[in-house]
Amino acid sequence: MNPLRSPRSRIAVGAAAALLAGVAAVALAPSANAADTTITVDFTTPVAEIEPGDFGASITGYGGLNYIVDSDEHRAAMAAQGFTALRIELAYETPGDHASRIVCGGDWCHTDFDGDQWVDAIRSLGAEPILVLPAEPVDAAAIFAHFNAQEPVTKVIVGNELDAGDPPKMDAATYSARFNEIAADLKALAPAVEVGGPGTAYNNLAYLQTFLNGSGELVDFVDYHDYGKGPEAKSPEQLLAEVADYETDIAEVRALIETAVPARADEIGIQIGEWNMDWADASPDCASMTTHLPTVWGAAALGTILESDAAALVYGDKNGCLGLTGEWGEGTGSDFVDQNEPLPIYHGIGMFSGEGLFRGFGSTMVETTSADPLLYVFASTGGENVVIVNTGTEAVTADLAFTGLDTGSAAIWRSTDTDRAPHSDGTAAVTAGSTSVELPARSVTTLVID
Repeated sequence: MNPLRSPRSRIAVGAAAALLAGVAAVALAPSANAADTTITVDFTTPVAEIEPGDFGASITGYGGLNYIVDSDEHRAAMAAQGFTALRIELAYETPGDHASRIVCGGDWCHTDFDGDQWVDAIRSLGAEPILVLPAEPVDAAAIFAHFNAQEPVTKVIVGNELDAGDPPKMDAATYSARFNEIAADLKALAPAVEVGGPGTAYNNLAYLQTFLNGSGELVDFVDYHDYGKGPEAKSPEQLLAEVADYETDIAEVRALIETAVPARADEIGIQIGEWNMDWADASPDCASMTTHLPTVWGAAALGTILESDAAALVYGDKNGCLGLTGEWGEGTGSDFVDQNEPLPIYHGIGMFSGEGLFRGFGSTMVETTSADPLLYVFASTGGENVVIVNTGTEAVTADLAFTGLDTGSAAIWRSTDTDRAPHSDGTAAVTAGSTSVELPARSVTTLVID
C-alpha cells in the first residue's frame, strides 16, 4: 500500500466492508481465484449530476499553426472527446480600441485568427463557448455584446489569474468591484447569462473569500484553477495520491460560498477553469507529461472533480506538454508525440468520453466504494459505465457488487502503459448483481454495461 495515500471518504476499507455486508440482495459470483479487493457500485444512489457545460477544455490560441480553426486532424481529436464547453480568452488587439480586432487574449497566444473564427470553430464542434473577458468594464461589455448579438452566449468568466504575481496583478477588492460592474452590465444585455470569476491561479482561499464577500450576490459560479503540481518535485505515487485533494479543495470553496452568501449557496456553481497534472514540467522534453502517468492521473482527477459536483475544463487543447494534442512534437524516443496526436492525458479523459470508440460516461454519477485505497472508482447512470483507475504498481483482481443491476454484459476498455490508447479487451458477464475484472498495474479500465 502506498503510505502517502489516505483513503477517500467513500473508499474507506471499513465503509466498503460494511456496505457489502448490508447489501443482502447482492451475492458475489464465484471466481476461480480469490479476488484481491472488492468494489461496490450503487446505481440507485446518485451523488452528482453532470450538467451541460461541466465537461470541457480551454482553447489556448497556441498550436504550432494547427488549431481548431484550420487543422482537420486537431479538430477531429477535439470532436472525438465530445466536450460540451470550450473556454477561450478574448481581448481587443489594442485594449480600449473597439475598432481593433478581437483576438485571443492569453499571453503570447497567436493572433492569426480573430475572435469570430475561434467562436465559430467552437460552436462547429458542438460545444458552447465560455468567453474569458477582460476585467475592464467597457471592453468586457463590448466584446460580450459583439458575440451575443450573433448567438446568445450562455457563460462568461471575468478576468484570468489576476491574483498571480507579487504583488498580484489586481487585488481581490479591486477585482470584486470590477466584477460587480461588469456582471451588472452583462445581465442588462442578457439576463440569462451566467457570469463567473475570479479565475484565480489556484484555490486562493483568501482571494476567493474577499471576492465572495463583495460579489456573492452577483456571481453565478466560482471559477479557479487547480493543477497537480508546478516546479516542485513530486513522485508519481504522491501525485496520484493527491488527486483526492480535488475533493477537499472543492469542499473548502463550497464552504466559503455557504458562509459568505448562505441564501444563494445552492445557486452558485464551482468550476475548475484550468486543471492538468503539471503546469511547469521541468524535465527535458516533457519527460513526465509524455509518459503513461498523465493518463492514469487525468482519469482519476476528472472523475474526482465531476463527482465533487464541479465543472472540469482541462487546460488546454494546445500548449506543449500541457496540450491535449501535440503542438510542435513533444517528448522523445518511445514517448514522442507528434503534432496533432493525442498526448497521454487525452486518453485519461477519453476513458470517460469514449473517444468515439465506445459509449461515453452517463449524466448522473452514483455512489461507489473500494476496499483498496489505491483504486479510484467512478460510475454513472444515464449510460451505465464504471471507470476504475488502478494507481498501484501491481495488478489486482476486483469483485464488483452492483445495486440496481442484476444481469448484463460489460464491454471492457483499457488504457495501459503498453497500450495507451483506449482499446477493447473482451467482456465480463454480470450475473446475480456481480462480476469480476482484472485491473492491470497503473491502468484505467472502463466497463460499458448493456
